[in-house]
Amino acid sequence: MVRVAFAFLVLVLSHTLTWADGPYYIGPADIDLTKIIAPVPAPDSAITREDVRVLLDLQAMRTPELVAMANADVERSPTRFSDAAGVELSLGNTPVAMTFFAKVSADATTIMLNAKAQWRRIRPYAAFPEVKLVVPPESTFSYPSGHAAFGIETAILLAQMLPERAQILFERGVQFGFERALAGVHYPSDVEAGRLAGTAIIAVMMRSPAFHADFTAARDEVRAKAGLAPIAAVSAPQAVSPPLAPLAPAPQPAPAR
Repeated sequence: MVRVAFAFLVLVLSHTLTWADGPYYIGPADIDLTKIIAPVPAPDSAITREDVRVLLDLQAMRTPELVAMANADVERSPTRFSDAAGVELSLGNTPVAMTFFAKVSADATTIMLNAKAQWRRIRPYAAFPEVKLVVPPESTFSYPSGHAAFGIETAILLAQMLPERAQILFERGVQFGFERALAGVHYPSDVEAGRLAGTAIIAVMMRSPAFHADFTAARDEVRAKAGLAPIAAVSAPQAVSPPLAPLAPAPQPAPAR
């Protein structure tokens, strides 16, 4: 129910914008992903052939647990990061932070959809029948991956708010992209491009004074709810280069002895 509420908040925020109002922090005029990310691989390229080989390998290693997690993460919500953050991220518990993340998501989604529409890559399960889908199909183009971008964007921002948990937050963010390849809804090269796109979007967004003001309020709320000491005021959150991990399952905790 909370994830549905967050999705509704994103929808409401995005539809309250007009061309006169402009974006919350940045828009397509501020960052053109087609100028900073490699062009989409051709359908008959070596990269696409390798993509399909990796997808089939991942398909063979699916487990019910991994498929269930991929389906749970279809909806892009900071709530899915609550365990990694060590604090409940929800409209009820962290309304300031959730509103901030909804604004970030509205801007980032617009930028990503603009790039997807220019590259127009067909989803792997639609182009290659041997790739079997285990999550709901998507109506948008494939390159770059919006879920991979969301995962890294959220990880970067939460790691700035909760540096004590940066490692586990980045692992969770990388997992969002991995699951999309595992599920057959994205090529591995979509995922890599999505992570790069998300990092670039946040780096540019951090230049916005409005972003910085909202980030600071969200950070202070999240840390207070987590029972952590405030972070001393700084001029702006610092851009972070997240680890671009290979497409492998997130590390699992060792069994209790």
